[in-house]
Amino acid sequence: MSLDLRLELQKRILVLDGAMGTMLQQKGLGRGECPEIFNLTHPQVLEEIHGAYVDAGCDIVQTNTFGANRFKLGEYGLGDKVEEINTRAVEIARRVVGGKALVALSVGPSGKLMRPLGEVEFDDLYEAFSDQFQAGENAGADLISIETMADIAELRVAVIAALNSTKLPVLAHLTFEPNGRTLMGTDPVTAVLMLEALGVTAVGANCSGGAVQLLPIIAEMAQNTNLFVSVEPNAGMPTLVNEETVFPETPEEMGRHALALRDV
Repeated sequence: MSLDLRLELQKRILVLDGAMGTMLQQKGLGRGECPEIFNLTHPQVLEEIHGAYVDAGCDIVQTNTFGANRFKLGEYGLGDKVEEINTRAVEIARRVVGGKALVALSVGPSGKLMRPLGEVEFDDLYEAFSDQFQAGENAGADLISIETMADIAELRVAVIAALNSTKLPVLAHLTFEPNGRTLMGTDPVTAVLMLEALGVTAVGANCSGGAVQLLPIIAEMAQNTNLFVSVEPNAGMPTLVNEETVFPETPEEMGRHALALRDV
């Protein structure tokens, strides 16, 4: 990709793509099925999704690799396919964007808790994330987008792994509860100060309760950092309707929220 992320961010706002999970569900992903296996079994579905986002004008397309770490894939008996799945995901995205957008390796939580609350150590997570990051970089990802982290300690490990094992820019996103803190109790200011010290390119938040909930959080982050700020809100709080997950906000409402977030 000819674009330089940091230079572009100095000039303009870059638009990330939208949801992956709900798009996969619309295209046949079954309940309990591993979303990331679609990179191997249904590449044409990923091509359609990425293509739709490129056609909509996105500057950054994120790969179908949110849960493509050894721990999450291991839940489906796919723990030995980290490199293959991440590689194929990046290759599919790069082929579709054709130089029209940047490709971000999407990376979500491991699904494990660190000691003393859980069973994994720093080194366990570091190795798992490094494997995923290196596969993505080797396949040609332009940047890393770490998303939906509820534990600042796990996000710290992921960021350190990304910066030590690759040369890619890193977007670091947390997810917040209605009280304005992460599930583990971290507030926005503490988060941005820690992440800025680590050396990420951008900090921010995603999902949570939607744009209305994230607006004050993003404003607080922006007021307390010199880094670029990134936000990926849900279309409101999801509800279950006839066994289907439904996000209530309309495109018009999301558009108004996007403008408000732009102006913080």
